[in-house]
Amino acid sequence: MKCRSCKSESLKLILDLGNQPWCNDFLSEERLGTERKYPLRLNYCTECELLQLDHTVAKETMFGDHCYLSGMTRTLIDHFYEVAEENISQFGLVSTDLVVDIGGNDGTQLIQYQKLGIENVLNVECAQRVSDISRENGVLTLNEYFNRSLVERAVGRKVVKLYNASGVFFHLEELHSVIDGIKYSLREDGALIVQFMYAGTMIEKLNFDTIYHEHLCYYTLRSLNNLLAPYNLKIFDAYYSEIHSGSIVAKITHTDGSLDVETERYIELLERDKKYSIDAFKKFARTIEAQKGYLRETLQDLKDHGKTIYAYGAPAKGNTLLNYFGIDKRLVDKAVEINELKVGNYLPQSHIPITLEDKDDLPDYYLLLSHNFADEIIKKNRDIIAKGVKFIIPFPHVEIVGN
Repeated sequence: MKCRSCKSESLKLILDLGNQPWCNDFLSEERLGTERKYPLRLNYCTECELLQLDHTVAKETMFGDHCYLSGMTRTLIDHFYEVAEENISQFGLVSTDLVVDIGGNDGTQLIQYQKLGIENVLNVECAQRVSDISRENGVLTLNEYFNRSLVERAVGRKVVKLYNASGVFFHLEELHSVIDGIKYSLREDGALIVQFMYAGTMIEKLNFDTIYHEHLCYYTLRSLNNLLAPYNLKIFDAYYSEIHSGSIVAKITHTDGSLDVETERYIELLERDKKYSIDAFKKFARTIEAQKGYLRETLQDLKDHGKTIYAYGAPAKGNTLLNYFGIDKRLVDKAVEINELKVGNYLPQSHIPITLEDKDDLPDYYLLLSHNFADEIIKKNRDIIAKGVKFIIPFPHVEIVGN
């Protein structure tokens, strides 16, 4: 395989998580045991420093119809509002400026811009059911894949004031066509806002569950800049956010454009970014491999003592953790969800059933698969914690929260 960014063949294997199903392949009862599995291997390019998977599951398979909805989490909604508020102020957006969200899901990010008076918004979302929800939420939505061809046909040249790409830039199979389309359509005074789970935080917090087939690339600031450079685009501003257990909000513009003045916070962040080298990634992999059995042994011990265990949430990332650690329905009775698109299905490979969250059906322990929203979830569930329910938080080390 060649590097997804620079096309080099100089890739080094960092971590092999085995053959796994793609994580959003939630199963109907009829499909149990029929899910396909694919190699899940993390590699590092020694030329451009990009962390990446070496196997691609077709975008039509993974993104044509998925169940993830941005608007299910209060923490994410609040974060999106803050991002929109800052960008409107920083870039002087007015109501007629065009704001485009690439893979904008159910429209939650663009709704925040609408609340703040920006009316000219467009969501390009490839999943049919999610696109329908976005339209129902009052957001103009194209149910298509974003690429250069789509931009030429449906957006136009140098007309976009602000692009948003939240949690999508690491999904892109057509990575270079997407960047080419952004370059073609971005105004000279325009900005691209890329929000991505930070590779540096992944290794600091040992969050290996962010590695799954939908996430083809894992960025540092350096590797993202190396990807953008051939298109005369560059990061000029960036900051760290705790969202999704640790993310970067990077602001990108034309090289030598009117916005091309690097901010102090970006310069400071870029300096800290230097420590995330191939040696740091190898150390991360060794630690994950050494800890592989501990969570499973903890759950097994609780089961041996007659305790009931449910999973709290059924996020895609949780399937990487469960399947790599060999945790299945023999240890976890069910996963509870508020997203009704997932309810009634089963987790791939572990075959744990997904049911609607019910405060009258409580386990002794919840395994918190949605650990990236741990603070919000623990706060929301103080009442059941008071009744004796405990939460098992798997990262960065196994922690049990409860009375």
